[in-house]
Amino acid sequence: MWSVEYIDNYYSLYIRVHKDFISSKDGKPRSSAFTNTPKDGDNLSSDWSKYCTPQSSRALIGLQKKHNGTFKKPELFFIWELNVGKVRKEINPKQSVDHDPVENNPELEGLPNNRAHSIIIGEKPINNAEFRVGLYKAGVWAIKPE
Repeated sequence: MWSVEYIDNYYSLYIRVHKDFISSKDGKPRSSAFTNTPKDGDNLSSDWSKYCTPQSSRALIGLQKKHNGTFKKPELFFIWELNVGKVRKEINPKQSVDHDPVENNPELEGLPNNRAHSIIIGEKPINNAEFRVGLYKAGVWAIKPE
C-alpha cells in the first residue's frame, strides 16, 4: 500500500486534456478542461511528476474505461503541466494539492493503479477569465497538440 506524501512546491502536476477542450483560437486548454472530476466533486485529478512522466501519464489513459465500457484512446488527450507552487499560490479561487494514490489489489480492469495520482482541490469556475489566465501562467504543454 502506497502512503500519502506531501507534494513540495517545486514539483509538477500533469493534467490530461481531451482534444475537445482545447481552444482553436490560441491552442491552449479551455477553462472547461479544468473542471472538477466528477463535475459535482471538489477536486481535479492529476499525476505527480515524482512518480510519472508526461508520457506515462498519457499512456495510463489507455488503461481506463469510459462510461460505456470501452477503453479510452490516449492519442485524443494531451498533457498540461502545472507547477505545484503556482497552483497553491497564484490561482484564484484558491486551490490546494494533495497526493491521492490509487491502488487496488488486485488491480481493477479499467481503473489502473496509479501511485502518481494527485488531486487539485477547490472551486473551478468554467467561465472565469481570471481563473483561466492563472492556469495559463502556472502551466505549459508537456505533450501538446500538433
